[in-house]
Amino acid sequence: DIVKATQYGIFDRCKELVEAGYDVRKPDKENVTLLHWAAINNRVELVKYYISKGAIVDQLGGDLNATPLHWATRHGHLSMVVTLMKYGADPSLVDREGFTCLHLAVQFQHMSIIAYIVAKGQDVDALDMNGQTPLILATRKIIGPEPTRFLTKLNASINIADKVQQNTPLHWAVMSGNVAAAVVLLDAGANVEAENAMVSAWRFTFHMAMIWVTGYIADLDSDSWLLKGILFIFTWTIIHLLSRFDHHSIWVGCCVGAGNHRYFVSFLLFLFTTIIWMTYGHMTYWSTHCATTYQQNGLWTLMTEIVSCSAWLVWIFLLVLFHASWVIFMLINQLYQILYLGVTSSERMSLVKHSHAGHSLGIRQNPFNRGCFQNLVDFFQCRCLGLFKPNKIDWTQQYNVGFEQPKANGFEFV
Repeated sequence: DIVKATQYGIFDRCKELVEAGYDVRKPDKENVTLLHWAAINNRVELVKYYISKGAIVDQLGGDLNATPLHWATRHGHLSMVVTLMKYGADPSLVDREGFTCLHLAVQFQHMSIIAYIVAKGQDVDALDMNGQTPLILATRKIIGPEPTRFLTKLNASINIADKVQQNTPLHWAVMSGNVAAAVVLLDAGANVEAENAMVSAWRFTFHMAMIWVTGYIADLDSDSWLLKGILFIFTWTIIHLLSRFDHHSIWVGCCVGAGNHRYFVSFLLFLFTTIIWMTYGHMTYWSTHCATTYQQNGLWTLMTEIVSCSAWLVWIFLLVLFHASWVIFMLINQLYQILYLGVTSSERMSLVKHSHAGHSLGIRQNPFNRGCFQNLVDFFQCRCLGLFKPNKIDWTQQYNVGFEQPKANGFEFV
């Protein structure tokens, strides 16, 4: 079978079949040509041979209606990209998704291919079928400073807007929570007053203000967006650089992480106890001082009598109900995540956000979930005179998560 021989790079067998009369232009049942299979598997010599035998270098095929150059670009085969372009392959052609080879190289973070395609004269601000430049795709889909920084060094336009929503790269970076990319764009002089099709400059300015406020408080710069801990999480407006980050609480006005998480949960427990105590106190007062009951005169008369007894107590009770609404919800959610799941809020949200990736394991099947009781002991660091043995971990010393450069020298075997 010439397709399998091409995939595994058996040159002599491929040559034998072609010499026997096999048409190198003939697609298989998946509408894929031999040149496509040779390109995706980085079979440079076979590509040269097939082209010499009449293979069409820009033949469209496959589910994405892509060229062999598209396939080679997706899989990071720089040598194959160089070979195909030497034989006249056009990197500006678009596949069914509307992407050129440059857009694909950016999405898959193949820096060497990006540099080569741009060096060969391709417009670094080329638009896909949705009117997006490679820089827009980078800030929108790839969390981290690269390839955004790489594209800015190639003089990509930092203020050009897409054709659909009129969002600039900085708009997309902020809306995607891609703070590292936003910092790169701001360092490059991106316009923070640009308006999109929704005329949302005020909202955009608010997001940027939150980022700069965080930078002011934490004294951060573009080289310090490095999170030490089990994970990192980008929120709607800012990134919180905390070890084992849980969430940013508007009720206590700070971020909740490894250093104060158990104090925050203790705060919720004491607040919940206070709510129960105050509710009991109100009920006791009203049953003692109010002349009517619900059974006697109904709800409306009872409410009127309660207000007449003490309007101030009614106001206090309304405040208690308001705070009970978020305290109870947050306490239940925190205890469920801590005891049953063994994760933080940000870890749980991150898993939901990336559920499209097709993870086969559930959220409870994580290496940090040690069972409800042990999770409780670990979280509160309870020893109880030596009866329990909590697992004490300094999360700030466990990991050093940075942004690694992608590898572009791997091979794809079918």
